[in-house]
Amino acid sequence: MPTFLSDPPLAVYVTLALAVIVCGGVWWNRRDRRSLIVFGCVMALTSIVVLLDRLFESPREEAVRRVLAMTKAADARDSDAFLSNLADTFQYQGEGGQPKTISRDDLRKSVLWEVLKQYNVHVAAWDFARDDVTEVDANTVEIGFLAKGEADGKQAPMYLRARFTRQPDGTMKLSGLASFDPIKRTNERKSLPYFP
Repeated sequence: MPTFLSDPPLAVYVTLALAVIVCGGVWWNRRDRRSLIVFGCVMALTSIVVLLDRLFESPREEAVRRVLAMTKAADARDSDAFLSNLADTFQYQGEGGQPKTISRDDLRKSVLWEVLKQYNVHVAAWDFARDDVTEVDANTVEIGFLAKGEADGKQAPMYLRARFTRQPDGTMKLSGLASFDPIKRTNERKSLPYFP
């Protein structure tokens, strides 16, 4: 399914809404068969676009859904649910420049999970802006978003760029992660605390 149909931009919905209003107004004013047919066709087109948007998930929508699932799993300290959204190995790049390859098992054994439990850390992610998405190719999408860890009233905000790659089973899974200062975004790297 083309992304334009499975994840239409806001401009498509605005254009269709305006067309429905104008055609509905013309039909209401004239009350003839021709304007009714035009109004019906515009309504049908709008319905088809909404239906396709709801039935098919674009790579961006799947990536956002998986990030939110990972956030919920980290908040619940459920490492298995968190790790189910990761590729077998993924690259993490924080402060210091060079990307580091991490396996699921490395992350499963990480001290990160103990820190989350010990300090009762609340994890959240938001601001999944459409203009902060890069489709690298048909099987890879990169999204940017803000996230934070909060414990004892102290927050550790981050700006993250997450790369999701289509796996052999057809699902998109996290294959790369880079962390940055939330203000400077892509200009200054910042490391995630206790991340392997």
